[in-house]
Amino acid sequence: MKKRAIALAVGAMCVAPAAHSQIMFGNDTIGTVQFYGKLYPQYMWGTSKDATQPGQTVSTLVATSGTLGGTTPVVTPGSRLAVDSQNTYLGFRGERNLGAAGFKGIWQVEQSIGIDGVGTNGFSNRNSFLGLSHRHGTIKLGNMDTIYKDYGDTMQMFGISSGNFTSASNMLSHIGLGNNNLARFHERQPNSVQIESGEYAGVKAGFQYSPDEAKGDPATMQRNQNLFSYGVKWNSGPVYLSAQHELHNDRFGGSVNTPVTALKNDSTPGAHSKDRATRLTGEFRFGTHRIVGDLAWLEYKETGQAPGTAKFASYKKTNWDIGWDARWTDTWRTGVQYVQAGAGTCTLAGTTIGCNTTGLKGKMLNGGVTFSFDRQTFLYFIAGKLWNDASAQYDNWAPSNPARGADITQAAVGMSYTF
Repeated sequence: MKKRAIALAVGAMCVAPAAHSQIMFGNDTIGTVQFYGKLYPQYMWGTSKDATQPGQTVSTLVATSGTLGGTTPVVTPGSRLAVDSQNTYLGFRGERNLGAAGFKGIWQVEQSIGIDGVGTNGFSNRNSFLGLSHRHGTIKLGNMDTIYKDYGDTMQMFGISSGNFTSASNMLSHIGLGNNNLARFHERQPNSVQIESGEYAGVKAGFQYSPDEAKGDPATMQRNQNLFSYGVKWNSGPVYLSAQHELHNDRFGGSVNTPVTALKNDSTPGAHSKDRATRLTGEFRFGTHRIVGDLAWLEYKETGQAPGTAKFASYKKTNWDIGWDARWTDTWRTGVQYVQAGAGTCTLAGTTIGCNTTGLKGKMLNGGVTFSFDRQTFLYFIAGKLWNDASAQYDNWAPSNPARGADITQAAVGMSYTF
């Protein structure tokens, strides 16, 4: 037994190649452990300007009078220079065969790290789980990207868009009325159970549920902030297609983002909300190029408003994007993506006053180029501009909350290393 234990221990220390060059220890008998990560710090510049000023025409969701109030001019933050590490991360994962039936135990613990010296958020704050895997499907429990997030928005410029200003989700998956992320459909959801089918003829489906662990607490006003996310995808040859849907209950994405206190329902006992998003994603690959597009429908609906005054009732909108990712040689790669958010339509409860969405449109254009040293390491330059109409407050600027209506311009040079 001692000799067998020693042999297994020695085998466990052998480093083996794995996908994306992760460092792997172990063997089929005792299980494997992989150490992996991505580091992509960047030196960046950003600025915002042309904020909406008092007296300008805005949506009734921003000012019920239709005109932005106040007399003091709105001052936008100045330009910024910084070294940021974005969503740089390190992770550990492993698996172990569980007998002849084909089951495997799988686990992962992943966390972001602030290699710029700031912004660390603790252990297992990224995709982390324990689960069972089989050729017919997988079940996982933990903190994971939702199915909606995972199956769509596949452009992911150069693999460095997570936490970066080039992420389409900053506009594609957000309300635009404000920048509170309770309205966002681009989540890594804690306390989740996720089930995915096996892949059959390129087709795979997934379902995710996250219960509200505080449900029943009197302090929650009988709210039930659960989440449902599900979708199906088909990946075959040059084509990728997917459809996703996500439901957020009692998060009040509309109320928490309107700046008009009188319209809010999130502090009203007995009020409830259902925020939904449905998205179609398509990708066509030809040679070393990709054309990627998304079409998303977002809906925020609230009920149980207090009587007597105008209150937020609903807001619906359509957002879309299109992108082109091109590998010209083993060394050079370029990417460009355009995102547009519609103004949508809205309704108010408890009043005969109409609701308008004047000035709630937005658009964003991002582009970049990379120079690769090898399969794991490259330098990059990225730049982008986000345009907010007078009522909109889309936000892809990490250091500050841009003023309503302000346009944001950013550029960065950086280096990415994956292991």
